[in-house]
Amino acid sequence: MESTCLNCGKTFVTNRRVRQYCSYRCSNKGNADKRLEGKTATVWSCGGGVQSTAIAALICAGKMPKPDYAIITDVGYEKTATFDYVEAHMIPRLAGIGLELQIIKTTDYTDNTIIDPQGYVRIPAFRDGAKFPTHCSGRWKGYVARKWMREQGIAKAINWIGISLDEARRARESTLQWVELRYPLIDMGIRREDCLWLISEHAWPRPPQTSCFICPLQNDGSWLRTKQQYPQDWARAIEIEREIQRVKPDVYLHKSLVPLPEVEFKFAWADAMGECKELGVQCWG
Repeated sequence: MESTCLNCGKTFVTNRRVRQYCSYRCSNKGNADKRLEGKTATVWSCGGGVQSTAIAALICAGKMPKPDYAIITDVGYEKTATFDYVEAHMIPRLAGIGLELQIIKTTDYTDNTIIDPQGYVRIPAFRDGAKFPTHCSGRWKGYVARKWMREQGIAKAINWIGISLDEARRARESTLQWVELRYPLIDMGIRREDCLWLISEHAWPRPPQTSCFICPLQNDGSWLRTKQQYPQDWARAIEIEREIQRVKPDVYLHKSLVPLPEVEFKFAWADAMGECKELGVQCWG
């Protein structure tokens, strides 16, 4: 598509809808001019799951202020169910109050390869009972969000993160002077079960569990749901695991250290939330 540079006025071709400058030179000058204004922008990083849907419902109901920006990062491995829900419910409802939920692609800012050039596995895959550290979220989401903010000329940001009170251990302080991390659900004392109630109370459909379809940390219920209801995601997960094993033959996506096609799930089927049922007994994977 064609776009016009906000700095020099030159017309240039880009495949990124959010790109505003024709070159790094123009970007640096234009963003420096914007940052001189010193405005602090509120940026909501939406994850597309239960906590984020609760925040969206509260914003739409006028019970939370509308942020300056709302973004969701597409790392390239999200489950089909996540963006099906986002596109069917979150985007149109937020648009109804004048808030655009912008989808940012990780690959516009960095690579999303599973194994880096040094042979390091970036996802928490399993090997010999051990688990690799989790670095994918920080590189593919946090880093990308900050790059996008700078591209918009944001000098200072208050970045909302959808972590609920029961997961407060995941909250952290920002290491950057220009970004302040805030956790509105924690500040309001809202737990995950409260989020589910708020979603229902405001007449939003219940969102599916969110994670990448290749995430080794998902439980068997989530794996089984992917296999049964989203065969395209399941097939991609199998192929990606095989690609990993061409470089690292002893690395697996499932904690059983068995290739995905050979994993034996103990449940008969999984519903839309990854909840598993067997012989009339309800349980979680």
